[in-house]
Amino acid sequence: MSECNASSLEPQDASSLRPKAREALAAARAVFLEVGYDGASMDAIARVGALSKATLYAHFSNKAALFEELIRVECRAVNANLYVPDPKSATVSKELRKVAANYRGIFADREGLDIFRILIPVAPRFPRLAQVFNDEGPGAAIHQIAGYLRALSDAGRLRIPDPELAAHQFLALVTEDIKLSGALGFPPSSGRAADRLIESGIAMFLGFYKA
Repeated sequence: MSECNASSLEPQDASSLRPKAREALAAARAVFLEVGYDGASMDAIARVGALSKATLYAHFSNKAALFEELIRVECRAVNANLYVPDPKSATVSKELRKVAANYRGIFADREGLDIFRILIPVAPRFPRLAQVFNDEGPGAAIHQIAGYLRALSDAGRLRIPDPELAAHQFLALVTEDIKLSGALGFPPSSGRAADRLIESGIAMFLGFYKA
C-alpha cells in the first residue's frame, strides 16, 4: 500500500474535521478499498496515513468508529451534489427529469458507490453502520425529494397523500435498472435506453399522482 493524503478523500463535509482526522479518513478509505472492512486494521491505516497509532486512536476509538465517520462524510459529500428541484418551476416533468439524471449519474459514478460496496458484506454484522449509511445517504436523499413533492401537493399541482412513499416510487421508476449493475461494477444503461426509461417513469409517476 502506498501512502495517501487527505486530498484523496475530498469530502464536502470534512472541512469541520481536524487535519489529522481528515488524514486518517483518507488513509482508511484507501485501506478499506484495497482489502475490505474485515481485512483492514488500525495498524495498516496508521501506516498508510503516516500517522502514529496514538494519533489515530485519539480521533477514532476503533475501526468501526472510523468507518462510521467515513460513511457519514462520503454520504454527505454525495448529497451535497444532489440536484434540488424547484417547486415553483412551471414544468414539473422538467424538474423530475433533472432529478432522475442526477441520481443516475450518482449510481454510474464508481467512486460514489465505493463505500456502499465495502459496507454490503458486513452490514448484517454491523447494523449500526448500515443504519448510518441509510440515514445519511439514501434516507436523506429521499427526504429531500419528498419535500419537493410535498410542496407540489400542497400547491395543488399534484395529489400525493404520502410524499415519502412517492419519493421512493419515483426513484425506483427511474433508477432501478442501474442499482444492481452499479453495485456490481457493471456499466450502467445509457443513451437512448436510459432516456426511454426516464421518460416512461416520469409519465407513469405524473399520471398516477395527477391532481
